[in-house]
Amino acid sequence: MTDKTTKKTTKPKKAAAKPKLTSKEKALTKKVDKLEETVDKLTDELVDQQLRVQAAEEKMLRVVAEYENGKKRVEREKERSLSFAKDRVLMGLFPIIDNLERSAQYEKDESDAESSSKGITLVLDQIQKFLKDTDNVEVYDPTGEPFDPELHEAMAMQPSEEYDSGIIMQVFEKGYKSGDRVLRAAKVVVSQ
Repeated sequence: MTDKTTKKTTKPKKAAAKPKLTSKEKALTKKVDKLEETVDKLTDELVDQQLRVQAAEEKMLRVVAEYENGKKRVEREKERSLSFAKDRVLMGLFPIIDNLERSAQYEKDESDAESSSKGITLVLDQIQKFLKDTDNVEVYDPTGEPFDPELHEAMAMQPSEEYDSGIIMQVFEKGYKSGDRVLRAAKVVVSQ
């Protein structure tokens, strides 16, 4: 007997062949492809629009921030302008006070009429209280202090045995401050 061996040969499998599509299926496939292209295009446009919206929002936030900063700047300028206007009014009172002080001193030196001197002194006290209460304006008399060009205006220099050099020995007109700000420097005579 002959041994017949049957060899089984395995053939390499071919890729599955595409099934044949009907014309209706082909049309649907084309529509699906077009729809996918449209979806991709719309997705790109959506991303573009989102970027534009984000840029517009950022621009709007910057505009709002600039507006707020401008509003604060205007408020600061307004306060500063009011402060300077108030300073001008206050500085207009200083010569009046000086004249009242001179008058009070003259009345005191020239006559015994205490009532006149007391009246002027009361007016001076009232004005200085008003200045203090209104804008914390204080008068300062630097007699005996070292000369400071930030606080004093030298009207003259005189030799002195009583004071060291650079010390204020006489005040012509007192100085005025509002807080740390000098409204008017004191006019002084400085020792040499």
